[in-house]
Amino acid sequence: MCFSAEASFVLGTGLVVCGGATLRSAFAGDRRYAALAGLPLFFGIQQISEGVLWLRLDAGSAGNTELPMLIFLLFAYWFWPVWVPLSAALVEPRRRKQRTFALCSMAGAILGGALFLPVLLHPEVLSISIVRHSIQYSNPEMFPYDGAKLLARAIYAAIICIPLLLSSVAQVRVFGWLILGSVIFGFLFLSYAFTSVWCFLAAVLSAYIYIVLRRTPRPAT
Repeated sequence: MCFSAEASFVLGTGLVVCGGATLRSAFAGDRRYAALAGLPLFFGIQQISEGVLWLRLDAGSAGNTELPMLIFLLFAYWFWPVWVPLSAALVEPRRRKQRTFALCSMAGAILGGALFLPVLLHPEVLSISIVRHSIQYSNPEMFPYDGAKLLARAIYAAIICIPLLLSSVAQVRVFGWLILGSVIFGFLFLSYAFTSVWCFLAAVLSAYIYIVLRRTPRPAT
């Protein structure tokens, strides 16, 4: 599987357009879906930032990688484990599940902060390199052992996937299974660059939100 600046830019641009369509659909229909509808747009922005990072790495401009790297990792480390459970909570009709998903979002904020703040404050600790046509983000100071890294990834995946998989909304559950599949694929086959690869795969899958919005009945007026 090969990734590149061109792939990130094409995917990112397409998702920004898709995100505009999903957001219009959400605001014209059931506004509880607005947060979920924003996923393609935000994934698009993240992919464009990684496209810029690709260009600078290819050009050997290591000193100019900090800003696009921080934008990408802000989404990867902090934004997704907060936003995805929150999106599921906002469309959830059952109060108990809604509270559970909100707790997942809070847990995501804590985990995301623990992952992102050290990089934000000391970006020099992060090693970025191109490995087998993917960008590898390595932080040996935070994860000196593979076991700690695997545990953090498992908790991260659970925070994101569980609210989607337990949703009372059928189409959201389908999206959850797609995201879980991308996590498993990344774990099994591309773990050396899991952060970059999973975000790319999840970005592709976020286009499914357009179908979710199209199949969501509009509230009675």
